[in-house]
Amino acid sequence: MEEERTERAGVLALIFSFLIPLVGIICYFSNKREVENASAYLWAALGGFVVGMLMRIAA
Repeated sequence: MEEERTERAGVLALIFSFLIPLVGIICYFSNKREVENASAYLWAALGGFVVGMLMRIAA
């Protein structure tokens, strides 16, 4: 039986996930069973990766 997940993704971890996408991937896989919206880590990492690529192209 699946346990109820009430913990949510932390703001600080989401910020680090955006700034360092590898951190977001690690946070997702380490917390996907405990955190209700663990996919937010992946979305933040993807957003950080895209913004980083756009900045490299623009420079």
